[in-house]
Amino acid sequence: MKAGMMALAGCVSSAASAATWCGSGSASIPDDGQTARAWMATVDLPADHLIVSVAVHLDLSHTWVGDLQVSLVSPAGDVVSILDRPGMPDGGWIGPWGCGGDDVQAIFRDDADAAAEETCTQFDVPVLSGSLRPHASLAMLYGTQAAGDWSVVVRDLSPIDSGSMVAACVTIESSPDCNGNGVPDVDDIEGGGSNDDDGNGVPDECQCPGDVDGSGTVGVDDLLVLIGQFGGPGSGDLDGDGLVDADDLLLMLAAWGDC
Repeated sequence: MKAGMMALAGCVSSAASAATWCGSGSASIPDDGQTARAWMATVDLPADHLIVSVAVHLDLSHTWVGDLQVSLVSPAGDVVSILDRPGMPDGGWIGPWGCGGDDVQAIFRDDADAAAEETCTQFDVPVLSGSLRPHASLAMLYGTQAAGDWSVVVRDLSPIDSGSMVAACVTIESSPDCNGNGVPDVDDIEGGGSNDDDGNGVPDECQCPGDVDGSGTVGVDDLLVLIGQFGGPGSGDLDGDGLVDADDLLLMLAAWGDC
């Protein structure tokens, strides 16, 4: 299996909570109906980051897409079917051999309007393109650990037509799980499992109330900040009501000392 793996380089996308790991290059897909090719990406996110969403980007050159089976394998060994011989047994193509068009250049994501298994045409190249729903839902990966080795596994399950992998990428949107309850912080807050009174995206139980300077201790320096902001907005607004006042002072005094 290692001989068929190509290491993928990581690059951060424009979204603050999402990153994409991908690589490019030509690697043949064996046309023997058995041998798999796996393209691996090592996702180097922090260990406490859990998955919020996943998308798979595929660029495959192949003269009969209906031959292909593609899966995504997570670091935990969970397997999600991305493509499973699209057009089989009857996807609108002539004959019982699946989608007979050329090439795949698509992003597979759960929120896509069109299903990959239902978009085969006779004339478009690539025959599968744009944003498509995968064969199975990627939602089974949500809430699992993002860090580690991911792989995109491709098989050609029918003889005659052949092809190669041009690129494979995995985009992962993740969120920390600061309280270790197995739920991404963003979902914890949205679902009401944790409060976020200051609206900073971090569950309140994971923070140190009153440590406005981030020193790890609530002390005189924090008190001076709060006093300087008293009567207005600022980081000393510990209860998130938009105003630094006596309530915030009481919260700071109650949290006095090491966090």
